[in-house]
Amino acid sequence: MIYTKTMHDISPKTYDAIALFSGGLDSILAVKVLEAQGLKVKALHFFTPFFGKPGAKKYWSKLYGLDLSVVDAGEDFVQMMKKGPMAGFGKVLNPCVDCKILLLRRAKALLEHYGATFLATGEVMGQRPMSQRRDTLSRISREADVRDCLLRPLSALLLPPTPMEEDGRVKRELLCNLWGRGRTAQFDLAPRFNTTEIP
Repeated sequence: MIYTKTMHDISPKTYDAIALFSGGLDSILAVKVLEAQGLKVKALHFFTPFFGKPGAKKYWSKLYGLDLSVVDAGEDFVQMMKKGPMAGFGKVLNPCVDCKILLLRRAKALLEHYGATFLATGEVMGQRPMSQRRDTLSRISREADVRDCLLRPLSALLLPPTPMEEDGRVKRELLCNLWGRGRTAQFDLAPRFNTTEIP
């Protein structure tokens, strides 16, 4: 596989967090909100034969100033699809809940490798009707076994405090309260981090 060498850094640095990076605006902002607190974030872009753009790594890294690596999750994704996603399919046969659980499990397994102590995603409560409802966000955290190490910076103020906020690793008052399917709040937030090219 052409991207095998970038799956893991040869000499990993020590990071505070690993963030799932899709290439979309929400995942960019999630990283930037944490970096604004002085936290060091490793962004991971998971890809499979069905989604992801590993070839955009250099472009995204330069454009958004990200410390970004790509990870091939294709085999795990195919096996999940063969078994059938337990949460069913969303729009256009997207197994979004099971996919997010899968990727969070993979990311959690890399925490020690990167010296990180928690995970972050760009999920916004209420934005997607299947995978980002309050009850579904809770289910994803539970089934991925990341309740003690997952932070959703963009909707954190609408969710219970995480261990990272409670022990001071992350300043809760500097996190966000984004909600719903509208994008106005994200568009307003982007210029604060010099994100002028909106994906």
